[in-house]
Amino acid sequence: MIFAIAHNKGGVGKTSIALNLIPLLNPDVIIDQDTHECLMMLNRYREEDKQFKIISCNTKKELINIFKKSTPHNNILIDCGGFDSDLTRIVIAAADLIIVPANSDPTENVGLFHFEKVLRELSLKMNKHITAHVLINRTHPNRKNFNKIDLFLNGAKHLVRLDSVIPFRKQIPTAMEYGLSVVEYSKTKHSDAAREIKMLAKELLKIVKKTN
Repeated sequence: MIFAIAHNKGGVGKTSIALNLIPLLNPDVIIDQDTHECLMMLNRYREEDKQFKIISCNTKKELINIFKKSTPHNNILIDCGGFDSDLTRIVIAAADLIIVPANSDPTENVGLFHFEKVLRELSLKMNKHITAHVLINRTHPNRKNFNKIDLFLNGAKHLVRLDSVIPFRKQIPTAMEYGLSVVEYSKTKHSDAAREIKMLAKELLKIVKKTN
């Protein structure tokens, strides 16, 4: 099972979502495909004996070889960079579940429009319908209405919105200072942020179970 966290727009929180999902999805392979290697950097903040094994692939061949060696019982989680590239497209094409973090800014539809175009092109190339799941991320905790994004998604053919919403909460960057997810850090593991991340992981696993 390949989980890809992708969006060709930067600053939407892909790495923070990846870090927080790792302990809950328990992937066998973790790949940091962001050129800035932010996930790897955060991993170095963890205690040495609790660091994840994270790799990066510099070529198509490396990436494809990992996919070829994987089995249906192995989970792979990939944190993609905030840009369109051949490597990112290979990840998207191979992924079983694509998570697209998106903020609630009015301009977000522009980024989603371009990502929808990528998904459409890959669907035609692969001769299969690729659907990605949009995650509203880093929004105000009290905001419940996302009409602008929902209106766009209602007309999209390759994007659907997850029920889960991850608001901006100070517990997330607090835990990240130690390279930890909110469900790991002792001061945040009983917080609203931890509860919301757990609900997200539960929703993702439910989708996986339904599609298998």
